[in-house]
Amino acid sequence: MSQKYLVFLSLFMFSSLALGVDLNCSIDKQLSQDNFQKMKQFREQASSVCLKCEGQECEMKSWKKEQAGDAVICRLLFCTATNVRPSRLIEGLSKGRTKIYFNYNINEEGKIKGVNIKSTSGKMNDRQAYKYITSFAKKISYEPLVISGEAYQISNLSAEVVANIGGKQDINKYNAADSKLWTN
Repeated sequence: MSQKYLVFLSLFMFSSLALGVDLNCSIDKQLSQDNFQKMKQFREQASSVCLKCEGQECEMKSWKKEQAGDAVICRLLFCTATNVRPSRLIEGLSKGRTKIYFNYNINEEGKIKGVNIKSTSGKMNDRQAYKYITSFAKKISYEPLVISGEAYQISNLSAEVVANIGGKQDINKYNAADSKLWTN
């Protein structure tokens, strides 16, 4: 069983590294249902390796640069969404592209809570970015973290997204291209 576990996780690690996955959690991507079902069985086993838990709250362990593969596996297992639904355009946001870096928690039900905008660069200010992220977060769900039958919150997660608001002409008019894009 443990040999299967290592082979399976290694495949995900190498495929993720080959695709250039960064080490922030990703709230705009989701695992396919098939991949999620394969990985789900390893979550409880990997929780002691990936998470530092105290009470009913866990945090992702920090990893050294040379352990980037381990960090990628942990992020796939614990902070990659299982469902991302399309969101509608929010009124009153500045048109153009904005990079948003923020912290958040995944509560015991698998929903994003406690969004804290750390920085923005681009068209939106921090208040608009908060409105954008919290609106989008309502459409995202994660597999709740359950260890030995107890539900836990995962706290102090970080993410970085680039939000594109408006038509293609608005984005191209004001900003340079970026590889991680959401378009509303």
